[in-house]
Amino acid sequence: MDRERFWDLGDGVRAFYQRRSTHPVEYVITLRVLRDGRWHTIHLFDNAHGVDEHHEHSYVDSCKQPPLVRNCDTNTAMAAALETLFTTWPQILDTWEHTR
Repeated sequence: MDRERFWDLGDGVRAFYQRRSTHPVEYVITLRVLRDGRWHTIHLFDNAHGVDEHHEHSYVDSCKQPPLVRNCDTNTAMAAALETLFTTWPQILDTWEHTR
């Protein structure tokens, strides 16, 4: 992955984006929280299993849960993932905090 960016969403809460520029584009977008002095991934979007197969994983504590799978183009999936994190991160964080 040759592109990285992050957005601070709240105190100790960050959206993190990585992608490869060359085709086929691979990406991972995560919601991370700073707890106990380290960053924890609590929600993840990626296309690790195929360019048009997009996974959304939630976490229970540090355990990645089975994915919600969508099939669409990569740019649409990445934009939707970022929009989801930017608008619902407080609810995602609350759910994660209650499942720790």
